[in-house]
Amino acid sequence: MKNSILDNMKCAIFDMDGTILDSMTMWHTIADRYLESIGKTPREDLWDNVKRLNMIETAQYFIDEYGVQKTIEEIGVEVEKLIMKYYGTTLELKMGAREFLEKLNKLGISCVLATATERSCVLACMKRLDCEKYFKEIITCLDLNTSKSSPLIFEESARRCGAKPEESVVFEDALHAIRTAHKAGFKVCAVYDTSDEERTEPPLTDWERILEICDTSCTNLMELI
Repeated sequence: MKNSILDNMKCAIFDMDGTILDSMTMWHTIADRYLESIGKTPREDLWDNVKRLNMIETAQYFIDEYGVQKTIEEIGVEVEKLIMKYYGTTLELKMGAREFLEKLNKLGISCVLATATERSCVLACMKRLDCEKYFKEIITCLDLNTSKSSPLIFEESARRCGAKPEESVVFEDALHAIRTAHKAGFKVCAVYDTSDEERTEPPLTDWERILEICDTSCTNLMELI
């Protein structure tokens, strides 16, 4: 195990989607699933066209490009119900996530779940998977009116555990969040997800860029046990 990541660690801050939860495929295909549910055939370029849009913009895209005869609000409600269904019934932990959380708990290291996902989805999923018990705190970006382009959620996670950034480790899969945590003085353990092979900033993949800035990395959390 890369034990050095545990040295002087008082607080472990975990992202959820793509880090401990195998959910990125769902996020990458939810637009397709929604359109199919209302009888529309998604085109191959759908993900490329909506991946940087928020919910309102995505709904407008469905209206403009697919002729969806619904309001933005109606589309938003229906998409949210579909997303909740996945969190409440389908999504599973990534390899080694439960075992690593159990290890940290036994070592007395405080764990925080810090996620951009909406709280109702988080709680539905964590309760179903019996994972709430591992976390001292669950904090969402919406709770703080922030995003992971700001270090606020990481700083608040450490504060609630009585830890400084240098005493905390952020476990993340997303390039932009890893950059934020690194710049704010947190140690970062990058957790690989297949979505990291995307080239959002060519010519390198996200994973190649992540490896340039993280303190350590793992293919899956089982490697850290």
